[in-house]
Amino acid sequence: MKNRQASYQDNSHAQPDQTRRRVLLRLAVVAAFAFVALQVYLWGAAIRPRYRIDEVRTQTDGASAQWAITAVDSHGERWIAQDTDGDGTWDEIDTPQGVFMRPTSSSPRRWLVLCLDGVPITAMQSLWDAGHFREFFRPTATVSTLPSDSEMALTTALHAAPVPGYEHRYFDRAQNTMRGGAWVTLSGYGIPYIQKLDYDPPGWSKAAPYVMLRKTYDADLGRFRAAFLRSHEPVFLAHITASDAFLHVRTAEQARPLLLEFDDVLRELYLDARGDLGIIVFSDHGNTQVPNHAAPLETFLTGRGWRVSNSLHAPRDVAIPPYGLVGFAAIYCQPESVEQLAEDLRGVEGADVIVSRNPGGKMATIREAGSNAIAELEWSADGRRYRYSAREGDPLELTDLFGRLRASGKLDEKGFASDTDLFAATWSALYPDAAGRIRAWATGGVRNPSDIMVSFRPGYFYGNGSFNYLVTLAGTHGGLERSATLGFAMATFPLPVATRVGDVIPARLLESASARKRPNRSVPPRAIAALSSNQ
Repeated sequence: MKNRQASYQDNSHAQPDQTRRRVLLRLAVVAAFAFVALQVYLWGAAIRPRYRIDEVRTQTDGASAQWAITAVDSHGERWIAQDTDGDGTWDEIDTPQGVFMRPTSSSPRRWLVLCLDGVPITAMQSLWDAGHFREFFRPTATVSTLPSDSEMALTTALHAAPVPGYEHRYFDRAQNTMRGGAWVTLSGYGIPYIQKLDYDPPGWSKAAPYVMLRKTYDADLGRFRAAFLRSHEPVFLAHITASDAFLHVRTAEQARPLLLEFDDVLRELYLDARGDLGIIVFSDHGNTQVPNHAAPLETFLTGRGWRVSNSLHAPRDVAIPPYGLVGFAAIYCQPESVEQLAEDLRGVEGADVIVSRNPGGKMATIREAGSNAIAELEWSADGRRYRYSAREGDPLELTDLFGRLRASGKLDEKGFASDTDLFAATWSALYPDAAGRIRAWATGGVRNPSDIMVSFRPGYFYGNGSFNYLVTLAGTHGGLERSATLGFAMATFPLPVATRVGDVIPARLLESASARKRPNRSVPPRAIAALSSNQ
């Protein structure tokens, strides 16, 4: 009886202790969730502008002449930016501390070169025309690569060593298998252009925009700003990626507030430098800005007797790396199958232009989807001259142009036109700079070049099918067509009306940046190889 009573008393003491532990555990869980929720709420907070434009005064002809600016953190301090020559750009800024001038192309002691990923030329020109980004001259066109995607374009812009493939999922020819994927995105391993950058967002954040659009963009912009302010490098190279993801799933009009926030940040950095900072901003490609759906590429090929696989063994084997939802497909096959496969690809729904590499590296064959049109593009060994021969139809719409060049005496005795003349005549065509971009694709650009490149019409994409369940595309890029190709460039000095993405950054700035030794921010090669290979 005494033992039972003692046991009862022990249990009576234990119950309050257990209750307290359960309460404390629940409070800890609630606190943890609250902490995470607070971090998510605070993460990606919008950056408060430090300089606000309060008034724009115009001349009698309606052109902007003066901008009244309030320095928000200086108790209402007023600055006046003036356009002294009528070109719409700030030439001098009058502050209480004195006047400073807009830097020339060679005068500033420091440079910021920044890629705002995926923003089309039309979006930035409309904002400039509405009175924004007046620290810069009016945006001009940047012609992207083929495919018009970040891997190719940024490799070209930064003059970096070739990347493994056109996306982070790629076909390894030497190993005859697919490699890469999400782990390459997360780590950046094996992507040489990333090592040239002073700021590139962490890999984990490159998927977040599709979940938290605005927060991810604000976080990207905030990390860039903080990195620039910490740095003392004379040439700071940066890449903001969240803008591209936003424009994949939203329209340019919906992206307008984000681009204006970008304007606020650039204005702060520019004005704080008091004339000692030159800025070049560009995008690596455009965006079709039309609703998209998947091209039935693999279903079509299977129906024609081709076997879509991760490796090539038989003549009818085809490898097509799927990754992002983009307007192109890089296709690999056996050498003897290239022309037959390219011919069959004419029938794929959504296909626009099919380009195949010819042996020897001096010619490519171009086919128009849905027709019998076919042409050959040849180039000189130095890539400075081109000849276009349409056997049937005109897939690149260049026949009339070559006729005009011949009539004006601009073709040589073999019918070749200069690269300079072709670029000047085609940078704004339906297929901008088609000759130069096709040659660059056919002669390399990546370590594992494809045999065939399919460019899809706006409204179609190819990529990882699982992504298609996560997002609805409002636009994409990657193809040869104009809207996917033309990005923008603007600077604190005048730029040409159009330039290739590889010519946007002056060579002297790239040389200055390359002279610095950058830390390797990648994970060990063996670790990433084990995670990314798919054998």
